Amino acid sequence: MRITSVEIIETRIPLKKPYKLSKRYGYLENTKPIIVKVNTDNGYVGYGETDPLGRFTGETPETVAAVLKEDLAPAILKEDPTNLHIIHETLDSAVRDNHMAKAALDMACYDLLGKASGMPLYRVLGGALYEELPIMGAIGGGSIEESVAAARGEKEKGYHSLMVKVGGDPVQDGERVLAVRDSLGKDYPLIVDANQGYDIPSAFKFIDIVREANPVLFEQPIDAENIEGIAAIRKKCGFPISVDESLLSYRHAQEVIRLEAADVFSIKVCKNGGIKATLQIIELARSKGIEILFNSMIEEGITQSASLHIALTTSNLYPFGHAYFSPLRLAADITDYSTNIVDGKVRAPRSPGLGITLREDVLEAFKTGTKIIKAN
Repeated sequence: MRITSVEIIETRIPLKKPYKLSKRYGYLENTKPIIVKVNTDNGYVGYGETDPLGRFTGETPETVAAVLKEDLAPAILKEDPTNLHIIHETLDSAVRDNHMAKAALDMACYDLLGKASGMPLYRVLGGALYEELPIMGAIGGGSIEESVAAARGEKEKGYHSLMVKVGGDPVQDGERVLAVRDSLGKDYPLIVDANQGYDIPSAFKFIDIVREANPVLFEQPIDAENIEGIAAIRKKCGFPISVDESLLSYRHAQEVIRLEAADVFSIKVCKNGGIKATLQIIELARSKGIEILFNSMIEEGITQSASLHIALTTSNLYPFGHAYFSPLRLAADITDYSTNIVDGKVRAPRSPGLGITLREDVLEAFKTGTKIIKAN
């Protein structure tokens, strides 16, 4: 099997409701996934997706599209997509870093590997440990009344835990979390995510207020580069800490572990460079007793499915649910991934490869640009 062409598709997909993140990020009203189709000489097509957010990882939809068109897609033409070692050596030789751009092609090649073998990807990776996984809901910022109403709505969907976005005023955030706790009951797992929105003093101010709410996790309290500060918060916090923006690559994972800065790694397969790189980070975490929370970059069904296949093989899973409802936030799912979501859980796909079907008519409605890179 050889790659004959790569189609790079730029999109703009509205959220059903604007999503307020931390004060660092503000409101998110649209997501701009980059979709790739890797075509082969035997007729198989592999699908990949990446979901850039410049303030989050440093890569934007525009830079990702440019790197894919000019550097990465041309580099892998005529290669065997099922030889992931060669594919990654080629991508890394073409351009340094650019994890999110590389992730899209990585996913597409793993999709082709599964399709060529006739097996769902989790079987190619060694087999599933689970038939289904619990979903973690999420709400953005807002008033106490808005947060309570949104939290109740997420619980009513059958989701097994809730992530509450904070990272604004620590006192107001704390009061919102306490109100959500009162509304949902004392045993419903609450995760709070600051998305780098606090400094160290405001993080501790927030922690002092929300202790009564007993959150099961506090994610990315301060700036991603201040891993020493995150480690200091973890030592005094009293509940587990996870890192997300601080965890872009294997070397970031090594640094977080060296400084003992996290109990949980927040994994996003496109943020972490694709399936191959994500598996390496997960294995490192497992060896150090760190659990894995599968999170989302406000993703469409291709990335969600790639993430799910990895999670189904992961033994050190975080027990309180994972962000596998992302396409339901969007105007539409460009795949049939969402049919796997039932009663607050997501089920293992059964079809070969990523196990999803691309809904071409839906994708067409959200396209903003496309380019096909062909082999000579």
